Amino acid sequence: MSLTIDDRLEIHELIALHGHLCDAGAYDRFGEVFASDLEVDVGDLGRRQLPAGDPSQPRLATYIAAAHRIGPGDTLALHVTSTIVREDGDGARAWSKGLAVKQDGSAASFTYEDQLVRTTQGWRIKKRKVSPRREPGRGVEPLILRP
Repeated sequence: MSLTIDDRLEIHELIALHGHLCDAGAYDRFGEVFASDLEVDVGDLGRRQLPAGDPSQPRLATYIAAAHRIGPGDTLALHVTSTIVREDGDGARAWSKGLAVKQDGSAASFTYEDQLVRTTQGWRIKKRKVSPRREPGRGVEPLILRP
């Protein structure tokens, strides 16, 4: 499958929408960003993977419920930038840089690595890995950076 410019733009806007939804506390709209069978890997952040939850409910429902429980914490704003999109079989992969600005003025930096699928509603993130940026020069090196 070849990604069109429209595909790439939709994916960029989808990833940006996640940050806006988080800032607004609009977790119930995560279905506009994530696939119903979403898998999220936050192990590098020291968090455990979300439980499978009720088998009669999509994994996305479990993720939304967890977002409501956790809430924004002390994060004032979530910024996502430097997104790179590449074809991946019948889907796409994207790597983005994230920056969370805290109430005390401190910031946290991380990388999103997303696997996306095309659905009847448009592109959705099916798998997301979140990796913190804690040491200079020790970030995620996606395959896209290699010649």
